[in-house]
Amino acid sequence: MNISIVGLGYVGAVSAACLADKGHRVWGVDINADKVRIINEGRSPIVENGLSEKTAQGRQTGCLSATVDIQEALRQTELCFVAVATPSRANGQIDPAHLFRACQQMAMALSQLNKKQLVVIRSSILPSIFDECRKIFDSTAPGLVELCANPEFLREGTAIRDFEEPPFTVLGTDSAEAEETLRSLYADQSAPLFVLQPKDAIMVKYASNAFHALKVAFANEIAAVCQESGVDADAVMNVFCNDTKLNISRRYLMPGFAFGGSCLPKDVRAILYAGKTADLQLPLMTAILASNEQVIERAFQKVRATGKKHVGMIGLSFKSNTDDLRESPFVELAERLLGKGYELSIYDPNVIEARLTGANKEYIDKVIPHLSRLLVPSLAAFGDAEVLIVGHHFDGVVELLESKRAHVIELTTRQHRTPAGTMERELVLEI
Repeated sequence: MNISIVGLGYVGAVSAACLADKGHRVWGVDINADKVRIINEGRSPIVENGLSEKTAQGRQTGCLSATVDIQEALRQTELCFVAVATPSRANGQIDPAHLFRACQQMAMALSQLNKKQLVVIRSSILPSIFDECRKIFDSTAPGLVELCANPEFLREGTAIRDFEEPPFTVLGTDSAEAEETLRSLYADQSAPLFVLQPKDAIMVKYASNAFHALKVAFANEIAAVCQESGVDADAVMNVFCNDTKLNISRRYLMPGFAFGGSCLPKDVRAILYAGKTADLQLPLMTAILASNEQVIERAFQKVRATGKKHVGMIGLSFKSNTDDLRESPFVELAERLLGKGYELSIYDPNVIEARLTGANKEYIDKVIPHLSRLLVPSLAAFGDAEVLIVGHHFDGVVELLESKRAHVIELTTRQHRTPAGTMERELVLEI
């Protein structure tokens, strides 16, 4: 395949050498003449294990060359990766100036060549910046560019191995033809390949890096508490990491509603108190409860934005298949709605049963009797509801959502196919 790579920094130089090593004909493009000269001399412009050897081999086989002339490169290729730098500004915002300039130069070159190109952004960008890149190509080279995304997951020091043996490959495209081309490019890799919409694919990179940073900060805060408590942090985290059912797994990592119950809130507060008594600052763990509170607040604001007052809530216990109401975020949401004057009905068959015979009877009768009086015996009682809040998916919920015209706010990630126009769904994400 004939491939051009715009930007010969870390990602671009590694990608160019690795693709050339696979036998593709690669033209690297950079405005820095020194980088271009170094690559054409068969040397690496950056320090990275094995990159000098791959660059030299690419030059020897004739599969790799570099130029400062973007039109020269695009004339030779059908596929172009964009890997220019997207540094941070002082306020944390991405500075897209280099990327926009590169896109504009590419668009002008393709317009002059009157040549189509599959353009794939590898640079780390937010969805709004991808939209701006699309506008540049659409305005300057209309009909000539199919813009896609293919975020990179290269780590310094292991970049070549990461390129050749990635955890997964993410393609962002809504074009079947572009998908076929990119799939063929990565056909020799055994890693799973996911095809998403471009902006969804872009966010996978940010979700991954934010989570990696989160893990480091979490481990260090746990270690700080352990050290002050005379506990071996390495031993604790070694066992922690061996739990692949809950700790190192998909569990608790899918968007949904806030956490609650008798364990998580209590234990977070306990470890924060332990840190406080040891005069430790634990900003990450301190933020957990505040973040959880914002999930509930966002759900409330979703209801408020509808402008409607008759609300039906499906689910009251802190999670499905239990009658436990202790620190349930659904109870908190219901309290807020009542406090703001909403007419509320609640359906939760587990709690209805608990009100009669369960272990929560005393809690319901003494702590939240005002809510218990709002419990309805069946989903059919939601006849007047203008808004339906779906927290748990009990039997009959799918059928209710398909038959009832109401503004539906989903607090879970389970999706339902419904006839067009029968409802408007909302997904409240925990961020």
